[in-house]
Amino acid sequence: MPTSPAAWEAAAVALRRIYADAETRLLERIARRLERGIDEDPFWAEQKLQEVRYVQREIEDLVTRLERESRREIETAVVEAYEGGALEAARDIAEVVDRPLREVVRVSRLGAVESIVEEAVAQVRSTHLRILRVADDIYRRTIAEATARAATGAMTRREAAQMALNRFADAGITGFRDRAGRNWSIDSYAEMATRSATGRAAIQGHVDRLTANGYDLVIVSDSPDECSLCRPWEGRVLSLSGVTPGYPTLAEAQGSGLFHPSCTHSVSAYIPGRTERPKRAQLANPEGYEIRQRQRYNERMIRKWKRREAAAITDEEREFARRKVREWQAIQRKHLALSGREFQRDYARESITRAR
Repeated sequence: MPTSPAAWEAAAVALRRIYADAETRLLERIARRLERGIDEDPFWAEQKLQEVRYVQREIEDLVTRLERESRREIETAVVEAYEGGALEAARDIAEVVDRPLREVVRVSRLGAVESIVEEAVAQVRSTHLRILRVADDIYRRTIAEATARAATGAMTRREAAQMALNRFADAGITGFRDRAGRNWSIDSYAEMATRSATGRAAIQGHVDRLTANGYDLVIVSDSPDECSLCRPWEGRVLSLSGVTPGYPTLAEAQGSGLFHPSCTHSVSAYIPGRTERPKRAQLANPEGYEIRQRQRYNERMIRKWKRREAAAITDEEREFARRKVREWQAIQRKHLALSGREFQRDYARESITRAR
């Protein structure tokens, strides 16, 4: 059986939902606290600033829970991905040869797996300090803007506060940079880090099992959703160790972009004379990648308007956000129907709450 990083993306999506849920709760708590007394209390601004410590305590409690949950989720997902990759390698071998398998070292003793876990945990936890800073910033700036705009008589405090909250809801908690210099929102960054970790673990488990059984060659699958980074490697045979002459190595392919965090390709054992290689002309399908990217964009827009609803402190804004959610959900349905992928809608990716 082939092993692909995409096969383990459920864990990454689950962690994204945990962080999206935390971001949503942050917005809701700030909005609800700011809403109290906003219309009738003449000393609203002073009262809200005195409550800063309560907001900070609530967010600190939220971050503490994230600390525990993120490690548990990542550790479980990485170990399962490694063991799954190793199991698929065993099935892979069994499909083409009939001989006993040698055992591979137990996952509990693998330093490589521990290293993947710690790196992913460190990546995700690096976002936590920013959560505290952003929450404080949203709270204080919304009070300041609402007070200043209301003083001009151009709008009410509630309207001005809603304007500020909308801006923060649209932006989300951002500013997280990966090694390639790309910026991510907090939920997407958590998903990316986990997806990368589980993908690496699954491939490592597959490679370790094949190597332990004396196999050095693997073949890269054809994917209907390939991107420009992966396309050159489709159908190519790779050497795991580099000792088999005439083949590029798996490390070279990975260094060129194969098995990036959202990669949908897989590898499986290549047995010369037994494994059939696809013809190059059959492989190219750039449209599939564009379809998937559009689907991801629609999902982000659905999540954006759900955040807006969470931050609403007026009935009009709440209903407007709900209409926009329904509008983008309809756009998503139409997009998938026209692309022939109406059965591939991923509701978990449209959610801003954790799985229950």
